[in-house]
Amino acid sequence: MGRSVNPKSGAGDGVKFQAIVVGGGIVGLSAAWHLIRSGLRRVLVLERYILASGATGLGTGSVHTQRWHAIDSALILRSKRVMRELSERSGGAFRLYPVGRLTLAGERDEPIVRNYAAQLRSAGVDAVELSPREVAERFPGVNVSDVAVALHTGDDGIVYPPALLWTLAGFFRNDGGTIWEGCEVRRIAVEHRVARGIELANGDTIESDRVIVAAGIWTRQILRASGFDLVLKHSVAHTAVVTVGRADLWLQVPSLLDGTQGLIAIPRNPGTIMASNAAGEYEASKETAQAVLKARSVEVQRADAAFFEKKAVQQRHILRQLRHRYRDHDVRGVVGHWAGLLDGTPDSHPYVGPFPKVEAFWVGCCLTGYGVQRGPGVGEALAQLALERPLSVDMDAYRLDRFDPAFDFQIDMSGDNPFEGFREPREWPAMVTDRE
Repeated sequence: MGRSVNPKSGAGDGVKFQAIVVGGGIVGLSAAWHLIRSGLRRVLVLERYILASGATGLGTGSVHTQRWHAIDSALILRSKRVMRELSERSGGAFRLYPVGRLTLAGERDEPIVRNYAAQLRSAGVDAVELSPREVAERFPGVNVSDVAVALHTGDDGIVYPPALLWTLAGFFRNDGGTIWEGCEVRRIAVEHRVARGIELANGDTIESDRVIVAAGIWTRQILRASGFDLVLKHSVAHTAVVTVGRADLWLQVPSLLDGTQGLIAIPRNPGTIMASNAAGEYEASKETAQAVLKARSVEVQRADAAFFEKKAVQQRHILRQLRHRYRDHDVRGVVGHWAGLLDGTPDSHPYVGPFPKVEAFWVGCCLTGYGVQRGPGVGEALAQLALERPLSVDMDAYRLDRFDPAFDFQIDMSGDNPFEGFREPREWPAMVTDRE
């Protein structure tokens, strides 16, 4: 084993930290900041590359309480509280832009929407059911010909994820926390079933009273090197960036979940929409996953013919879906694209909690593309667990030991959205032509 690193000088006779957080994304930095705020003084965040280089930096920035699991909605409410505080304390270094969240559903899914609207309202969310006519009046140019009911949450919105992350990092540092970038963690140092610190890729070790791993898709790699594992698989998710020609309608594009078509569309900037659908999400091959895990970003950059075929199919579908829904917006074409690696569980819910039968060790991972909106709340929960404080949100349903270690599964991309369009993706007729 390598030397013990001194956090001040970088060598010799290491000073023990009170907590080490592995991962400089939104979950890890939120956990670290909440630890500092709760009274710890020696808290270290280790990031394998640079801040905002992982999934957080590439996220769409959608923050909406319309989640189909009550714990998720509660976590996002906590996240929004954190975001409001950071925005106010920073003088507006970033902000949550309230574009609202609009879910559209067909007749078969109307009971789901109405039941969930009642659930959201009971949790304190201002959720309003809209008729097709009300949707058309509130959002001019939206085609409602195949819509039976809609759900709108006006306080939801979008953030620019890197700005949120950098603001959080700034407050963490100002409060006395330490961030080391370019420090890849190889494994967790465990003795007699107690986490004692971490070992870096160069063999150096750093001691700590507590270890939290929130390293995104690299979490499992660290766990396996430490002799542990979790039941999870990797998937690829494509996102297309599409332009809208009608400038007078730019500011009337909501964050959209189109349940009749199986489409998610997020306004990224005025005039552009980031969109994804079931055609662009699938289980990753081992070769693809390993190539990304060896890189510095979650983005899939080494691709084969099948990758480009799926990309082309998804983009054709997205253009048709957007032109169907936003029929008066002049949806023009695809101007950008990225595909990233995600980690997922059998039930599409994250892992958050103590690692089974190991003391002083907690994990938060598998947020499956919804890390920005849940991350601040998940980080707060990890800090509360590490400090043995009461939890703001009950995390028992996300415990790490809920699956048998030998359990095998196939990732179900429709499991996160219980609507007809995601269960039974629409087959578009060949006669529909795409504009370049």
